[in-house]
Amino acid sequence: MQNLISAILIKMAKVDSQSKDLTAQVDAQSLLMAALCLTLQKGEHGSLATNILKAMTAATTASKEILQSDADLLSMHINRLISITHFVENHAEPLSGNPSDL
Repeated sequence: MQNLISAILIKMAKVDSQSKDLTAQVDAQSLLMAALCLTLQKGEHGSLATNILKAMTAATTASKEILQSDADLLSMHINRLISITHFVENHAEPLSGNPSDL
């Protein structure tokens, strides 16, 4: 019985570790996308969102494995990231470009 409990606890620890790794990957990708969006010129956020939407539409129509609900959820999150970046661009104090400012 003790071996069973130990095995379950080890399996739960592995799942927790994998979950934390996935969360870190998602956070890193969100930060990367935000940084890329901040490098865009003003007004280019709309074209970025349009290009992403076109790519997602092409992928969902080309593959029966991609569910529309999954594509809609992904699109919602991408639009949220773009709108946050747009907000930061319009309301944040400009940086001097010096890494010590971060």
